Amino acid sequence: MATATVENMFANMTSSMDFTKYVLTARGVTDFTQIKQFNLMEKGYPMLCVTKIPEFLTQLANANTEYATLVNNFRHLLEYDFKGLEGLEDMSVETQEISNNINKINIITKVNAQDGGTFSMKFQERQGSVFTRMNELYLRGIKDPRTQVKRYNGLLKTDGTSVLDAGYENEIFEFLYFVTDNTARSIEKAFLITCAQIQGAELSMYSQERGQIEYQDLNLQFSGFPITNPLVTQKAQSFLDWINDNWETQEAKFGYNSLTTMVANPSLTGTVQVASPKITTA
Repeated sequence: MATATVENMFANMTSSMDFTKYVLTARGVTDFTQIKQFNLMEKGYPMLCVTKIPEFLTQLANANTEYATLVNNFRHLLEYDFKGLEGLEDMSVETQEISNNINKINIITKVNAQDGGTFSMKFQERQGSVFTRMNELYLRGIKDPRTQVKRYNGLLKTDGTSVLDAGYENEIFEFLYFVTDNTARSIEKAFLITCAQIQGAELSMYSQERGQIEYQDLNLQFSGFPITNPLVTQKAQSFLDWINDNWETQEAKFGYNSLTTMVANPSLTGTVQVASPKITTA
């Protein structure tokens, strides 16, 4: 008989230990001296990489320095201030009934995975309304709300000198979203969210009352199509490796900016040396 050969759909993900060696909790005495059997998945380690910015926003940034600052800030905040994502859906099934008119059973005849959905990320608005201005710039570029005409905020010209053509391909974001194990070294699950589009601009936050001082929370929403497979996981691992090469997870090795810019006290002898942070900002 031939031996079956199949590829592993969970390749490049965090490996599972062999739990069949242990009694666990349901039969007899639980052996708490073998604590390894209780290694559980810990949630709370999500990461986001922006792999694509809409081309019309890129062209606007190339033509206007203020737009360039806005686009770069938006992308940086999405990645470096990211706290989590909501909107992923469970797989589900549909069944058909088999019956002899006395008894019946239901058999799976269809398996459903999430198609296009809406994904939300929570942020706090920054001074200068970075998120809200970016959302407004994007949406007004897609369609002017007063005329419903697409002009990409002036990029689509009527004299034949446009730097790009109108098309959905110039209007989409792309995100690589993944969660890691508690060591932040390996991938538990990864999703490529493609064909993503901003779903609103919260101009209502400008309705304010004098004296009510508070920070502005935002619920940033994108539509998109999630894809997950071993190739997506492989790309996520590559990004994670880069992050670990440029991101310090141990405070004992982190060179706080105050330490790296500290002026040495002339009354002290010697030179204080500290580790530089892996990621620095201007």
